[in-house]
Formats: sequence, structure tokens, C-alpha cells
Amino acid sequence: MPPKSAKASTRIALNRSLLAIIISVFFLIINLREEILFQKILTVQLVLAIPLFITSILSYSKIGYRNEIKRWNILGYITFIFAYAFMLNVIGILLGDIVGVAIALIFFASSWILTLTYSFVDISYDKSVIKERIIKDSLFISIQIILGVLVVLGVI
Repeated sequence: MPPKSAKASTRIALNRSLLAIIISVFFLIINLREEILFQKILTVQLVLAIPLFITSILSYSKIGYRNEIKRWNILGYITFIFAYAFMLNVIGILLGDIVGVAIALIFFASSWILTLTYSFVDISYDKSVIKERIIKDSLFISIQIILGVLVVLGVI
């Protein structure tokens, strides 16, 4: 396992990149088609992803120099998973509106397949992470189903 400062740095870099993407998407929508922001569920997820990524960055920064890191790691991951799921939901909803529902559903399904593939690989190296992977993957997929797929299908 890498030292905690290396783990923190890697996660901070990932979060920074994703934060840049979601901020870019936000300004792109405002400049190209601001009427998309009238879709409240999309807008809420878009704007919440930004502070969630920032909180994840700040939480992971604590891991690099604190002795007690468990709660910072949990906070960092929970805020990351919500921000990441919201970001993908925004993309999926936009795909559903602009390209079509089928493409949006393919996007969501591929997200879940790749998430589960990642987990299977992780579990293949360390069986002790199975409970953690089930919890994390269930949370991620649930957020995407409820606030992504159901929106694209017009249920919400």
C-alpha cells in the first residue's frame, strides 16, 4: 500500500481534474444553451458537484499529514462518490436530452459495468475489500439510477 501522503496526492489530483471538468461543463452550458439549466434536477446536481469535489479535495489533503485519517478518508470518499455520480448524471441527462434516451442508457450501463469491473479486479487482489466495494458500488449505482436514469426516462 502506498504511503498515505502519496494516496492523498493521487486522490487530490483526480478530484482537481474532475472539478475542472464539471466547472467547464457548467460554463459551457451557460454559454451555449442556458435553457438546459431550467431542468432543476440537472442544475442541482451540476452545482452540487462543485462543492462536493472541493470538500473531497480538502478531506484528502488532511490524509497527507494527519495521524488519524479514517474519518477524513470516509468524508473524502462519500463527497467524491456523490460528486462523481452527479457529474456523470449531468452528462447522461444531457445525452438523453440532446442525443437520445438509448445513448444515455448505454452511457449509464457502461458506467456500471466498468465500475463493477474495477471492483472485481480490486477484490481479486484483496478479498477483504468485498464489503467496502459492495457499499461503494451500491451507493454509486443507486445515485445514478435515481437521479440519472429515472430523469432520462422522464419518471422524475
